[in-house]
Amino acid sequence: MNKRIIKYAYLKNNKLLSFDDGSKVLIKPKKRYDIEEVYNYLDSHSVNNYLKPLKVTNKEIYFPYLPNKYFDEDFLSKRLVLNLSLLHNKTTIYKELDKDKYKEEYDLLKNKIIYLKKYYYTLQDVIESKVYMNSVEYLFIRNISIIYSALNYSEELLNKWNELIKKKKTIRLVFCHGKCELAHFLNHDEGYFISLENAHIDRPIYDFLYFYNKNYKDTDMISNFKLYQHRYRYDEEEMTYFLLKLVMVDKIDINNFSLSKVVELNNYFDKLKSISDFVLEYQKYNHKDKQDNFN
Repeated sequence: MNKRIIKYAYLKNNKLLSFDDGSKVLIKPKKRYDIEEVYNYLDSHSVNNYLKPLKVTNKEIYFPYLPNKYFDEDFLSKRLVLNLSLLHNKTTIYKELDKDKYKEEYDLLKNKIIYLKKYYYTLQDVIESKVYMNSVEYLFIRNISIIYSALNYSEELLNKWNELIKKKKTIRLVFCHGKCELAHFLNHDEGYFISLENAHIDRPIYDFLYFYNKNYKDTDMISNFKLYQHRYRYDEEEMTYFLLKLVMVDKIDINNFSLSKVVELNNYFDKLKSISDFVLEYQKYNHKDKQDNFN
């Protein structure tokens, strides 16, 4: 006997069908033309912690609708990290190192640091030459040392990473989720990753890096990272590369004097302080003789 649809609803851009037997189906727009290749790749590596579709058409993907069991963010983060380490372990491959590619990346990052140092020094000089600062400028000057410390530490990490990557012949790659965050993790059964539109093969550091940037305010990232490293440990080069990508600051514009800019700047500096605490705590955890941090 065929099931009968008894309710039809919209959840943002998705459709939700409810059937007379109590089951539900979520229909999402197909955002990636080759998404079936992603599913096939995961299946071929015995990855079972992603939400498998019921059907894929040219325009839509049909999923079983599973209720998300809500707990506090720390509990959910630990489940996400355990599933992430499982995904990475099952899809790990090794590839010959492309030295030209990483030499190019080194040069790009080196030039970025040089540019940002010059940019922030100039900006500081311009602001400090004024008789009166507005609230945005004052907030910037009060915290500028955090930026310089981060840039100096980035430079140290970059030089260290350059020496380490030169010694490698192969690099480790995994199938990255691409958008690894709490919003894309379904807490049902043992946990399922959802929203795999950006999934791709890349270095393992990028998934946790994305997770940190999206959810560092919501959960204790150092305990999450310890758990992840217990299950999927970075080697020295990978760890240096991860810290480099994490610590590297971005260019921020303070020309706009507004309340929203004050909020943006506060968030910017809060994140830099969070990263500094993360680096310090992780190095303590690793029992380093010399504490690497940019305080």
